[in-house]
Amino acid sequence: MRLWSVLSVLPVFLVACGSASTVSLSVQLSDEAIQVQDSAFGASLSGGFRLRLELGSEASGSTEVTPGNFELQTEAGERLADLRDAVPDTDYPIELNKGESKQVGYMLNEIEVDRAAVCAGRVRIVGSVMDTLKGATVPVHGVPITPDC
Repeated sequence: MRLWSVLSVLPVFLVACGSASTVSLSVQLSDEAIQVQDSAFGASLSGGFRLRLELGSEASGSTEVTPGNFELQTEAGERLADLRDAVPDTDYPIELNKGESKQVGYMLNEIEVDRAAVCAGRVRIVGSVMDTLKGATVPVHGVPITPDC
């Protein structure tokens, strides 16, 4: 008899537990473009990237998202440039309700870099955003790309 009572409650627990993507903020980085150009003071970056922010439909409430730090790294994870001067195409904080998604484009313009280091191989953009619902940062990593040198 005890076994039946445990088995009858088990489906309720399984339904109550959602996957991480349905109960929290997910962040995806896409459309990365990195160009290295010569400038009066050496080499500089231009280009951009896009963030897709999505709050799961089963989240416990809405959230406000603010930008964290972004940087350009080698494929091995060595820091090449601080991207704090990347310009977003929307104002922060960004409010998201359950099940809602928004995109934010970032523009890179004349960020000083070491041309030889950036052009030596593939690079990636990494960073984070602050999620008020979680009360912590959410990391985001782009895929390795080859910069236009």
